[in-house]
Amino acid sequence: MEPPSGPASRRHVPWSRLLLAVSLLTFWTPPTSAQLTIETVPRLAAEGSDVFLVAHNVTKIPLAYSWHRGERVENIKLIASYRVDNDATVYGPLYSKREALYPNGTLLIRNVAQKDTGSYTLLVTKNDLQTERQIGHLHVYPPVAQPSLQASNATVTEHEGPVVLTCLADETGVSIRWFFKGQSLLLAERMTLSSDKSTLTIDPVSREDAGDYQCEAFNRGNSSRSDPLRLRVT
Repeated sequence: MEPPSGPASRRHVPWSRLLLAVSLLTFWTPPTSAQLTIETVPRLAAEGSDVFLVAHNVTKIPLAYSWHRGERVENIKLIASYRVDNDATVYGPLYSKREALYPNGTLLIRNVAQKDTGSYTLLVTKNDLQTERQIGHLHVYPPVAQPSLQASNATVTEHEGPVVLTCLADETGVSIRWFFKGQSLLLAERMTLSSDKSTLTIDPVSREDAGDYQCEAFNRGNSSRSDPLRLRVT
């Protein structure tokens, strides 16, 4: 007995349709999910501030999160872990009581110090027990001591001789910027700064130069401004 024959349209598919199907299979790839990333907020962390290590693009079906100090997932470097299904947090050997782990995977570190600078690893465990890992980085900048401002002469006669203002900062590796009457100093043609910007020379002095001057020492995370120094021009 011969097998029953189906409709002719099922036995003979036009070549044009086959070629189109092959083309679609060749050039179409299923969309991939966004990769897990870690963002430090704020990006420039000052010593003594609170910092978030924010987890982005976390899987929609998480089973647990765990944060580790460094770039390896090791129990001895565990800060804290969180189990989603029973809302339970377990603290590890490197928990300092300044950390808080949120249900969305974000880690808060309070009152950061320079010793907190380094790498942090987030391990996400999904419900199917597959894991995803990402590394975040934190750099804590030290505080800046208040600089002092000195003048070669605080009272000068207009158009007679130069005035030299010197900013004295205790730390190395800081930058200097200047302020006049509380605003950023706009250099006139009579003003020059030294290469490290620690010395401001005004020559000759004009009556419009009279007022309060300040210098500010800063690094990428902190700054400190000197007390005002008043220049009098007679």
